[in-house]
Amino acid sequence: MVLRAGIFPAELTALRGAGLIFAIGLVAYAVARRRALRNVDVLILLAAGLGLALVSGTEVVDGLLSAFSFEKGNGGRILGLAVFAIFILFFLILRALSVAARNSRQLSAALEGLAWEEFRQAGLPERFRGKVAILIPAYNEAENIGHVLDQMPAAVCGLATEVLVVDDGSRDGTGDVAGAHGAAVARHVTNRGGGAALRTGYRLMVESKAEIVVTLDADGQHLPAEMERLVKPVLDGEVDMAHGSRVLGHADSNHFARELGIVFFNRVVSTITRTHVTDCSNGYRAVRTTVLPQLVLRQEQFHTSEFMIEAIKRGIPAKEIPITVEQRLHGHSKKPAVFRYGVGFANAIVRTWLR
Repeated sequence: MVLRAGIFPAELTALRGAGLIFAIGLVAYAVARRRALRNVDVLILLAAGLGLALVSGTEVVDGLLSAFSFEKGNGGRILGLAVFAIFILFFLILRALSVAARNSRQLSAALEGLAWEEFRQAGLPERFRGKVAILIPAYNEAENIGHVLDQMPAAVCGLATEVLVVDDGSRDGTGDVAGAHGAAVARHVTNRGGGAALRTGYRLMVESKAEIVVTLDADGQHLPAEMERLVKPVLDGEVDMAHGSRVLGHADSNHFARELGIVFFNRVVSTITRTHVTDCSNGYRAVRTTVLPQLVLRQEQFHTSEFMIEAIKRGIPAKEIPITVEQRLHGHSKKPAVFRYGVGFANAIVRTWLR
């Protein structure tokens, strides 16, 4: 099909025709869905449709392509368009990631607020005031949580303890078992990850004015009998937080790849923080409650390294304490496969260090 010369192409090829049809479809969709979509999404769709129509139905972009040495012939024009499309796609991906991160933060804030309101209405904050708060995030740990809670000390270093279990959207009755064993229970209506559960617990303990918060796992890997080792240096004013270290203490044998990963990431964290770290993936720690608001915690799952790096960046006095890490009591670990865990852990370290 031959068209009038000028800004219009001399020949409407099948590829150009398909582009025009797709462009019209984008514009039509944006117009039809304008009431359901956000204004910014409508504008993006309209811009994409009009841009595609210009590229497919005119020669307007040829001057721009020539300026970047993408000349017509031998696929030069298509290559140039592909390069520009990649850049546009990159910025759209960044925007999508930004929107997803914002939505995730808003959801986390909503869950924390809901948990606090239920916690407050139940009159639970007074149980923790001035005490050692033992905070346990739990997800589908009904088999283990009862045994773990039965091992909790009534007092540590002469200070009374209270236990808070944050049930992170469990479907096996974990929260009910925890409540039956005397723990206070805060609930997430959906599973968000151990980091999100800890953030909720930290907020509740800060609002409740607990003296010290001790965190440990719900699967029985950490020994409550060793809690005094962590609490004492904090209670004595030596440091504001004490991190448990299986490297300085003892750990049952684990998957070789995970043990190798622990060594690797310990060196990475030590290098970027210029602080000797022996166990950046251990969740057994004691922290003075008053320093928790200083920390920016965003990780949903790979939270142990984030906590340690944040504390180092903020200059919070801390030390590592030898502890024991045993095999979980029952069931399987909730951690992802080795490769995915390594990628997620590395991502958490980099993101925490860069911000």
